[in-house]
Amino acid sequence: MRPAPQVVVVGCPSLDRVVVGGTIRDVVGGAGFLTALGARVAGATVGLVARVPPELPASVASVFGPGGLDRAGLTVTPGTLPSFHIVYDARHDATYVQAAAGMEDALTAADVPAAWLSATVVHVASLGGSTEAQLRFVAGVRARGFRGLLSAGTWSGAVRSEPARVGELLLATDFFFLNRAEAGELLPDGLPKHHRGVVCVTEGADGVAIHGGDVTRFRPPPVPDVVDPTGAGDSFCGGFLGATARGMDGAAAGLAIAGHSLGGWGGEATAALVADGVQPRVRVDPGRVRTLGAAMTEVAAGSAFDFAGFPFPEVGDPAAVAILACATMHQYGFWTTEGGAWAGPMDAVADGRTWRGSEFVWQAFTRAAAADPTVLDPRRMAEDPALLDAICAADDGANPLPDAASHRALHQALGAALVERFPGGWDGVLEAAHGSEDPSSALLELLATLPGYAEDPLAKKARLLALILGARPERFLGDSPSLPGAIVDYHLMRGCLRAGLVEITDPELTARVEARRWVDVVEEEAIRSACSEALDALEVSSGRTVGEIDGFFFRNGRTRCLQTSPPTCPTCPLHGACAERTDLFQPVFRTTFY
Repeated sequence: MRPAPQVVVVGCPSLDRVVVGGTIRDVVGGAGFLTALGARVAGATVGLVARVPPELPASVASVFGPGGLDRAGLTVTPGTLPSFHIVYDARHDATYVQAAAGMEDALTAADVPAAWLSATVVHVASLGGSTEAQLRFVAGVRARGFRGLLSAGTWSGAVRSEPARVGELLLATDFFFLNRAEAGELLPDGLPKHHRGVVCVTEGADGVAIHGGDVTRFRPPPVPDVVDPTGAGDSFCGGFLGATARGMDGAAAGLAIAGHSLGGWGGEATAALVADGVQPRVRVDPGRVRTLGAAMTEVAAGSAFDFAGFPFPEVGDPAAVAILACATMHQYGFWTTEGGAWAGPMDAVADGRTWRGSEFVWQAFTRAAAADPTVLDPRRMAEDPALLDAICAADDGANPLPDAASHRALHQALGAALVERFPGGWDGVLEAAHGSEDPSSALLELLATLPGYAEDPLAKKARLLALILGARPERFLGDSPSLPGAIVDYHLMRGCLRAGLVEITDPELTARVEARRWVDVVEEEAIRSACSEALDALEVSSGRTVGEIDGFFFRNGRTRCLQTSPPTCPTCPLHGACAERTDLFQPVFRTTFY
């Protein structure tokens, strides 16, 4: 078990709109998040307790991981992050035009991991602006056995509306943070005589006054250019607590970090420092690539699909290209989630037969086009918002695709793009590709401009379509099409992780992948990019084609290296060469890419 962080901070990241000197910027903020960043920059180990949606903004996600913030205190739940609209005047005084608490006011002491109750400091930020929530949290974490130092901050609205409760919070904590204006309203006669903690009063350009028995004032280092004052006080708070937890000078560290934060918008300056220290989460194992490559030279031979015959269109079907291109665009997201974890694959009944995920889509488009070829007309795709539901109707009449709204939107957007650019529909796209000496590469370039295909940096669906059209008996891309790069979907990622081609080096991320719980955008990108690198290397090592490697892993993932049942490793052709990390799973991440 990993040791508890030295500093635990409670509070959510926020998505803010900031206006400074007439310039408007959307930034990442949040008192708790900025405090956690400051404490990490000060050198402390730091964990953040927050409730967050399933997908974090990259600027937030990038600061978590080994060397950054510990994310074991994040609880994934439906909802939104807090948001603020802040306008600064010429003196950098703030007016809060809008404030929304999001999920922050739902945080309770039960959200703190049990292992973190041995932290040196727990800091409770202004939870949705509710002092009552802060007091409940402080009492709750003590009741759970926390015996370290408690810290809290406040904000101007709370000081004005509930000064007595803010005063209770101050007395209940060992460290308390507020600014000069707030201190003037809350403590016009100074600190209560029976107060024994430390109170830090930030004073803008004048620095900070530390009240702890005596009052000591510290001047800040010069800041050449103040870009945005948002969160400077929270950055000071984090730097102070982080340094104090390490037995160092809290005021000096806090002022230095606050000064650095002023040079960027929102939390971007301190977030960049933390993100730079995050260590790689995954790595490719070259030795395993060689071992698996040697095994796959034989076992993957002949594994490529030809994508002909039901549920794919029959050879010679005049609508084959349009069926394959439209259906391939919808090859993503065939799984359900519950409570922030993968719940199961998508199964649906069509024509009395149960179909899983991708096969359901293939048969749906093939059947629909056979019954009415106009369902593939780009103008109808663009103009009929109910068309996709009709194509993908199961026997019960419903469209079973998870995240069906994204499928509908992409279907219409793709139709509109084809109408505008390729009046001949998919035949026009194919004709344009054949205008090049390398139709396969030209097709990939064209797909990189079309909705539903263009968004993925690894071009999974685009590469899959190029593979399909090249492999079909009609040879839609000519006799010798150049093959696309690795086609990285979740079957391939599960195979790479279980086989040991890719190793997750972050223990906390490993635990979530094993538990089939969510990962964020940065973690998913790291895993998927490493799998792409490993699969490209495996192609060279094995001498097998992209189509053969993809076909082998897909079939193996459906028959042996299963999602819903324990893998049957002894029956696998890779038994003995594979690492057999059967506890691992694909990253759980909702996307339209795969």
